[in-house]
Amino acid sequence: MFEKTKAFFKNVKEKLSKTSDSLTSSITEVFKVRVKVDEKVLENLQENLILSDVSYSSSEKIISNFRNTIKNIESEQEVTEGFYLSFLQKEIQSMLARDDLSISLDAPDIAVIMISGVNGSGKTTTIGKLANIISKEKKVMIVAADTFRAAAIDQLEVWSKRVGVDFFYSDNKDPASVVFSSIDKAKAIQSDVIIIDTAGRLGNNEDLMNELSKIEKVIEKQNNVTLVDNLIVLDGTSGQNALSQIDKFKSRINLSGVVITKLDSTSKAGFAISASYDYDLPIKLIGIGEGINDLQPFDPEDFSKALLGLD
Repeated sequence: MFEKTKAFFKNVKEKLSKTSDSLTSSITEVFKVRVKVDEKVLENLQENLILSDVSYSSSEKIISNFRNTIKNIESEQEVTEGFYLSFLQKEIQSMLARDDLSISLDAPDIAVIMISGVNGSGKTTTIGKLANIISKEKKVMIVAADTFRAAAIDQLEVWSKRVGVDFFYSDNKDPASVVFSSIDKAKAIQSDVIIIDTAGRLGNNEDLMNELSKIEKVIEKQNNVTLVDNLIVLDGTSGQNALSQIDKFKSRINLSGVVITKLDSTSKAGFAISASYDYDLPIKLIGIGEGINDLQPFDPEDFSKALLGLD
């Protein structure tokens, strides 16, 4: 669905400049003060990672591997800023690498993508942009199962018209029932892919969180449909604060991946490392702008290089 080019990588690099500028300038300061890598340098490096919103767990792994690596280097003089940036890039790439980074639509029947996340994360916009991408190859239907917000339904309908895909909503206030009916409709109009918007919900709202489980079960019980992805959308400007959302959603539904939005507006993009590594979830898509084409596939090598401003 995506065609990668040099311009594609350049775009990601430019949009992640706030984080890369912050992170690399901090590392430069460390190596200006000391060349010899001792525990103080390692502490400073870890602190800089954490300041870029890498979690303690993820930063601990990076520093531990760096410590083991420099033990095998004959001269401390060889451990320069450039060496560390190169090591860091490869380490981050390795931590983010997964076999299931792409969204697979090769279902034998109707492929269903369920999208969750809290209000304001960019969930509805992500659905519209994703529908635009998939509709170039498949017949898509967007389902408005956010029955608690009329504005969300209206916004999704606008997106469906904008990108030219089918749209389903119902006056029924039960989200699981709406999804059930949408599957019947999708079969009738021979849709290839259903993208379901679930209500933007807070993790401390038990009733709303329970609705997620009900929706998931309804999908799994239907014949001739396959839940190919169950994604959570996280706001990149929230940094590590968004990680608690993964905990709460993962306890209720079988998340298969992460979408991170607004990465062009934050210096906290380092939290993406932890969102994937700490929770063993692939990052499948990233949002790097407001344009319709600014939802892009996640590539660990491109992302790790862009995060550090490397070519």
